[in-house]
Amino acid sequence: MKFTIPTGGMYQEWCCLSDVVEEATARKLEALASEKGWRVIDREEAVKSGFEELANWSVPETDVLVFIDENYLVCLPKKNNFQASEC
Repeated sequence: MKFTIPTGGMYQEWCCLSDVVEEATARKLEALASEKGWRVIDREEAVKSGFEELANWSVPETDVLVFIDENYLVCLPKKNNFQASEC
């Protein structure tokens, strides 16, 4: 399943601080997701994987956490109808 990462959202690279998704970053993350894979994870797994800042910033009722290439976590709105299946 291919998806679009909108600009203006938040993402975090492993061992880095959260940052805003800009156009170039969105394209890079989309390409990585297509090439290396992605999966939806819950807040607890995100914290255990080293993404505590973004995990705690996200709102479980409205956000989905997408793990890309085991090195990036992206917070996306649930309204995009993401499924909890691995790609």
